[in-house]
Amino acid sequence: MIFDAFSDVNWLAVLVATVAWFAFSAFWYSVPPLSKAWQREARVEMGREDAPPLALLFIPTLIGYFVTSVVIALVSESIGASTAGHAIALGVTLGVGFGMVTALVNQSYEGKGSGYFLINGLNAVIAFSVVALIVTLWN
Repeated sequence: MIFDAFSDVNWLAVLVATVAWFAFSAFWYSVPPLSKAWQREARVEMGREDAPPLALLFIPTLIGYFVTSVVIALVSESIGASTAGHAIALGVTLGVGFGMVTALVNQSYEGKGSGYFLINGLNAVIAFSVVALIVTLWN
């Protein structure tokens, strides 16, 4: 059972993976021209006076990244992943299967541009792979 793997999770690795994901995504969404393309496609206007403080956005982001990092660690442990190749395969599989699909569905319903799907989907594939590498190799 997957819940049996909780006792085998390296919680420090999960915390480091969470922070690594946050740092990667902060870079991903802030570097031009990608940041400008994402803002345009997502219809986000930076610097609005009515926007919530960034700290209030960071808290649910970190919680979400932590929960997902735990799940990736559980899957890694449950399937017996132990090499960088296993980790990359896991990260890409989960990134495409969940991250890109979620980005595509959200883009379809929210009417955002196609760049929205690509930018968010590729972020998920790379981030899931980074998390999988950390939690797999650090175990």
